[in-house]
Amino acid sequence: MAHDLSVEAYEKQVSSVWKATAWLSIITIVEVVAALLWIWVFFPDGGGPRMLLNIFFILASLLKAFFIVGEFMHVRYETRALALTILVPTVFLIWFIIAFLWEGAEWEKNRVRAKASMELPEAVHHGHGHDHKDGHGHDHKHKHGKDDGHGHKHGGGH
Repeated sequence: MAHDLSVEAYEKQVSSVWKATAWLSIITIVEVVAALLWIWVFFPDGGGPRMLLNIFFILASLLKAFFIVGEFMHVRYETRALALTILVPTVFLIWFIIAFLWEGAEWEKNRVRAKASMELPEAVHHGHGHDHKDGHGHDHKHKHGKDDGHGHKHGGGH
């Protein structure tokens, strides 16, 4: 099937591609300038609220994705139903990824908290002054100068 485009339609499409390319270039330049300003001007020693910078990059990337999908993948020229069929699952996919990452971080925090609450202080595990029985039923005293059950005196410690 041949594509019959008038000169006006062709020039309009070429103009749209150049506009999208210009917007993509502008957004990319703003991203690079923001990153360099962040590193060299605002926080030269590192640090700063990285979440703010990350949110900016995510939003700029989504804006660029909008231009790419709309113009270069021709979704902008499709019927509304087809565009929604493509875009709505994509939005849900992105939302699922964010939700699963968030949930995974919470699971990690809970795991660390649970592990910390289950660990006993070092003095309880290996503290001095506790009597221990060896495999032969003998009591071993671990205080300085006490009998170990075999008639030997310990000089202290383990």
